[in-house]
Amino acid sequence: MSNQQVVVAWDAGRTWYLVRHGETEWNRTRRIQGQSDVPLNVHGQSQASLLGRRLRDTAFSAVYASDLSRAMTTARFAVGESSPEIAPVPELREIAYGEWEGLTFAEVEARDPEGFAERMLRQNDRYTPPGGENVHQFVERVRRFHDRARERHVSGERVLVVGHSGSILALLICLLDMPNEFLLRFRMNPAGLSIVRTFDDAAVLELWNDTSHLASVGALDEKE
Repeated sequence: MSNQQVVVAWDAGRTWYLVRHGETEWNRTRRIQGQSDVPLNVHGQSQASLLGRRLRDTAFSAVYASDLSRAMTTARFAVGESSPEIAPVPELREIAYGEWEGLTFAEVEARDPEGFAERMLRQNDRYTPPGGENVHQFVERVRRFHDRARERHVSGERVLVVGHSGSILALLICLLDMPNEFLLRFRMNPAGLSIVRTFDDAAVLELWNDTSHLASVGALDEKE
């Protein structure tokens, strides 16, 4: 018999670091941001800086961020000047809430009680706020980025993605191959960190919504 050895290549997987932007004033006052371009407040900048300390020894092959300022600023704080250039990605914007943006949830309920009940109480993933997107439209938008990134990056690479509560959850669904409806079952804190490792035929959620790096300034638990 032949003494030939069979060598099996080990798949290290692609590692995705998923980050929600730091706090904004609209987060603090519970206003719906959606695609409105609301900047980080001072507390959010501190959160992003602490995230940067946590990630400073991590070498990324690529860094992507929503092109809205609160995500781009968080990404700059997170990676400093030595990492790859931050690529702005419109598909990573938050879900569009249309006419609801800038309002508090109480104001939406007062102005549009039936729409509020459909989206927020019944969690109807096919309900579309006036001028906005429904969950399925939103996830398919984020999926376009996911498909490009999965094709571009290979085993062994680390990729940082900075987005919003919704867009990070939508990306998680794509990476883990979960149904779109699961988007409404997760929560993500400002400047929270999650890690997913993907292989050709599997995926592992290694860390979820970790905010231990924010111990000195605190994390805000709320919706986008």
